[in-house]
Amino acid sequence: MNTLQPAKSTWQSKVFPLLILIGWIIVIAVFFIGLFLLTPTASSYWGGNAKAVRDAAEAGTPLLALLGVLVTIPRWLEPLTFLGVASFMTGIALAFSTIPNLLKDRGKLMSVCFPLFVKLGK
Repeated sequence: MNTLQPAKSTWQSKVFPLLILIGWIIVIAVFFIGLFLLTPTASSYWGGNAKAVRDAAEAGTPLLALLGVLVTIPRWLEPLTFLGVASFMTGIALAFSTIPNLLKDRGKLMSVCFPLFVKLGK
């Protein structure tokens, strides 16, 4: 009787779910930071103030503090987004790299699952 052993687990098959999950978490966190931090700040800066008021704002005013937030937050969100997408894509690449290891013993699998076809082929 043929016994089929499962394919040997590789390091890629252990790591790829973690990388995909970390990538999604980072990208979703960046989205929520933009949604809940940048949206109200942008609304406060551009929504209630005319251009003349924004241009005439002096150093140290709360209006320029809002502008500072609007300028700095996207500068550190962009690399964080890149890190999330890179982690996600690396996880997908590692998932694809496990396929040859899973298919290595497919001949044994076919003979166990479909013994009639193996007998007909001989």
